[in-house]
Amino acid sequence: MTSDPKAPGAAAVYLYREETEDEQHHFRTVYARIKVLKEQGKELGTVHVVYHRNFVFFAAGDNSSRSSASQENHFDAPDLNHTGEDPWLDPDAFVGRVEVTPIVGRTIHPDGTVIPLTGSPADLLKVKRGAEQFNDMVFNLPSVEVGSILEYRYQVRYDRFQQAPQWQIQQPYFVHKAHYMFTPADQFLPAQSSGPGVSNSALLGPGGEILTDLRSTYLLPEGKTVIKDPTGRYSVDLTDIPPISQEVFAPPPNSYRVNFFYTSTPDQKEFWQKRMQNWTKFVNLYAAPTGTIKSAAAGAISASDSQLDKARKLYALVQTLNNTDISRGLRPIASDWVPQDSVEKALIRKSGHGEEIALLYLSLARAAGLDARPLRVVSRDRNFFDPNFMDTSQLDAVLIGIAVNGKEIVLDPAEKMAPFQTLHWSHAGANGIAIGADGKVEYFMTPVEDNGDNTVVRVGSLTIGPEGSVAGTLKVGFTGQEALQLRQLALSTDADSVKQQTERMITAQVPDGIQAHVDHISGLGDPSKQLVAVVSFTGSLAGRTGSHIVLPRLFFETKETNPFPADDSRTLAIDMHYPAQEKEQITYVFPSGFTLEGKPLDASLKWEENAAYKLISKVDATSITTGRFLTRGFTLLNASEYDKLRDFYDKVAVADRQQIALTAAGK
Repeated sequence: MTSDPKAPGAAAVYLYREETEDEQHHFRTVYARIKVLKEQGKELGTVHVVYHRNFVFFAAGDNSSRSSASQENHFDAPDLNHTGEDPWLDPDAFVGRVEVTPIVGRTIHPDGTVIPLTGSPADLLKVKRGAEQFNDMVFNLPSVEVGSILEYRYQVRYDRFQQAPQWQIQQPYFVHKAHYMFTPADQFLPAQSSGPGVSNSALLGPGGEILTDLRSTYLLPEGKTVIKDPTGRYSVDLTDIPPISQEVFAPPPNSYRVNFFYTSTPDQKEFWQKRMQNWTKFVNLYAAPTGTIKSAAAGAISASDSQLDKARKLYALVQTLNNTDISRGLRPIASDWVPQDSVEKALIRKSGHGEEIALLYLSLARAAGLDARPLRVVSRDRNFFDPNFMDTSQLDAVLIGIAVNGKEIVLDPAEKMAPFQTLHWSHAGANGIAIGADGKVEYFMTPVEDNGDNTVVRVGSLTIGPEGSVAGTLKVGFTGQEALQLRQLALSTDADSVKQQTERMITAQVPDGIQAHVDHISGLGDPSKQLVAVVSFTGSLAGRTGSHIVLPRLFFETKETNPFPADDSRTLAIDMHYPAQEKEQITYVFPSGFTLEGKPLDASLKWEENAAYKLISKVDATSITTGRFLTRGFTLLNASEYDKLRDFYDKVAVADRQQIALTAAGK
């Protein structure tokens, strides 16, 4: 088998995949049989065992492993900043034990040779402590070759309940056949369902509530559903499962999946009301201003400050703290817990993880008399918010809402280096949930960004030599999301790494044969200012042919192509992360004795309210200055708009690739 007619061009296919979850006996088993068809498919020889970082629920009547805070029905949490080689044995990471055993596997070569996987789980597994809600253990199958069949099985065992399974049915590769099976906890099986009464093994939620219902949400192929058999087990059997779509500029895949969840109520409105009330109650207790908090707030603001100025000054205060998530190169992530120590500790030690800093800001704002509340959202780069999926683990970020003159502004204090009122792009236009002033739960969407919030500006002058060489210095300025990304890179690495990254990015945009050197970057440590890279250029921009020098009209767009490939079967929405604009004004200074052959044509394009482009030039006796303006006003588009999007950028690419010619005087 060198190819698969059901998956033309595929680098590998799953011949069979199976997941079995047994909550009665506390284990999950995964089995896979894979055919490697191309070199890229060999990556499936590296197997990732992903598991939840901490236990969310506990068995009633068994508090042997519960912290005192958990016994008081307080939200508990792992130490997110801890690192270790064996996190599944780390008491910070789990209440209870999780282990992977056994692991069996083999590689079958095309000639029939079988290479078994050898070694104990401790020898085989390499552990990566997750920055989010999951950790990752990895093992590698031996001697993987193109043409091999890979086969493995592993089992994850745990001695406390973690959470009901969430099956990701679609994989990056085509799956011929798959089987999923779930045996729920005892109380949800027919033999145990003698009414609403609760046994000693009843599951409890993080607020101490009894979990009485098992529900699921799912997206499956038409005609397929989750089957429940007479013994209370759930299963899904599928064949010919297409791979997860790899379309460019797409949001997180809304692929085939099944999410089970235990809940204290089958009523969606009641569930979110209770869970958010409980979480907000503990947030309010944690964020209650202390004397230290009140003193810090008073020292940061003036009595004459407006509400907006107070909010801005307090935001600047918490932004000075070391955000340990960002300094480690990680995106902040929040979970269904509230820190146990005092809210002032992050302020005193001048350091904290993202959620600590967000809730510290909440406390400072309230100490200053501002009307502030915590907001929970789902980051758009990670997931979608589905209220039908009654599980708060999907809410992975905490923002802060401040009422200013009757209107709520949304702030992202957990995002180090984000300017005031600038959200990380994944938190802008994101769906979330909060408790309103009336005490009732409310759904909302955070403000969307404007294209002017995210700008790249390129300005300066380049001198052309008589043989087509070029030399000069340009300034490249960034505001918004690109500036945020570079500033956070500086925190997790250093300023030199930012210079190198910027240099690589600019070199990829300018003509071949041009050397770009970033002399320095200003504004790197101050998010209130534009981040500016001063870049010197040398090299050959064009060759001279007789008396002529042919130059690209635009210096940064000579390699421009349509970023949106042809796709007649686009199915996913287009997600550009954020709206943006580019502004460019660059002057070519002619070599002595050369003049421009004619004036290039200007161009103006507009695609409804989605995007606009303008190209203009000003010519004098010794130079030409070209201005280019490209504005993209949208973040998300329906798949049906893809052809129009491609058409617009085709026209932009054509305009960008224009050339101009210089002629020696008298020739």
